[in-house]
Amino acid sequence: MTQDIETLLSAYVDGELDAEGLAEVEQLLATDPQARRYVEREREMSGLLRAAFADTFFAEGAAKLIAPRPARTGWPVTWAAAAAVIACVVGFGGGVLWSVQDPNPRLALMDEATEYHNVYSHETTHLVEIAAEQSDEIRRWLGRRLERRIDIPELSPAGLTFAGARMLVIDGKPVADLLYTRDRGHPVAICITRLEGAPDDIRIDRKNGQRVAMWSDGQFAYLIVGELEIGVARAIAERVAEQFRG
Repeated sequence: MTQDIETLLSAYVDGELDAEGLAEVEQLLATDPQARRYVEREREMSGLLRAAFADTFFAEGAAKLIAPRPARTGWPVTWAAAAAVIACVVGFGGGVLWSVQDPNPRLALMDEATEYHNVYSHETTHLVEIAAEQSDEIRRWLGRRLERRIDIPELSPAGLTFAGARMLVIDGKPVADLLYTRDRGHPVAICITRLEGAPDDIRIDRKNGQRVAMWSDGQFAYLIVGELEIGVARAIAERVAEQFRG
């Protein structure tokens, strides 16, 4: 997102927009998962700041050390600065160390991928960017973006028909989004992106109304996303993992 959009969203969280600004942000949030994620994080940090600055939290006299909040300059407060303020305040208040850790990249990926799928899975005419008939182009395009070979898993035994693909961008990284339709229910997605770290076995979770099966081979993360039963999600994930290993 651009700085202008971040500033607008920060003002939205702080309740500083007029009716026209509110309408603009609400329209953006309805179509942009990244914007929704940014608003959630801003609200979470605002809650932490309110808790940290509460009068009952400080030892006697500590509140005198807190300066009034400066007027908005048009630039949002960075997460690092906000975390530093909280850590400093908590230290003054009771000698407690406040540890602010980076979000788990796997959880962040799951969150963003399910938000995207909540939007795209309800599309019909515009479900995909490139249709299944152009499978060779999909392999070249996404393979070049992810710098790896992209195979299209055969999932007809599971009742899934390959419809085509999209490319998502999550945390600044390209994500291959392979979409499959089925006779009943909304489409199912296979998402692939680079995520280095220790390999993970298949784990089943539920996020933003979607069932997610997620695993990692140490270089790439794989997600199955859709309105699926746990057993079905695991069976599809195992089939996909086997085909990618092959």
